[in-house]
Amino acid sequence: MRPALRCLVWELDNTLWDGTVSDRTGGALRPPALRTLRLLSERGIWHAVASRGDREQTLDKLYRSGLYEMFSALEIGWGPKSSAIARIGLTLGLTLDTIGFIDDEPVERAEVLRALPKVRCYAARNVDVLPALPDFRPVVSTGPDPTPPVGFARVSAR
Repeated sequence: MRPALRCLVWELDNTLWDGTVSDRTGGALRPPALRTLRLLSERGIWHAVASRGDREQTLDKLYRSGLYEMFSALEIGWGPKSSAIARIGLTLGLTLDTIGFIDDEPVERAEVLRALPKVRCYAARNVDVLPALPDFRPVVSTGPDPTPPVGFARVSAR
């Protein structure tokens, strides 16, 4: 059996919210995505961002929506998403086989799978069923709980 996922990396545009922040079409948050984000957090799964776009506009949207603190690492820019996910893994001290990636674009998921075959990729249209998958079972700790890199221990991806 594959290890449980420790982190789900999110593309934000057309996945967590409707539209694209960089072209000013970033709109409403998607309720199924919000439910999944919160439910997986309750299970001990971390969240990170690997999203293309303008960093300041995207951060502003995360702050205004009250979701900034939900993410342990942020990679926002214009490079390949596989590179961003690899940096997130290093930053959070996770192996690639414990990282999942969700994106609405098949070409982006294919790029990640080609470059990082151990990362599990999911289509944004399936966000509401992710919590039912065995990949997203609760994280079971075998030792003392580490301080997750959230809030005061946030890891900047700059």
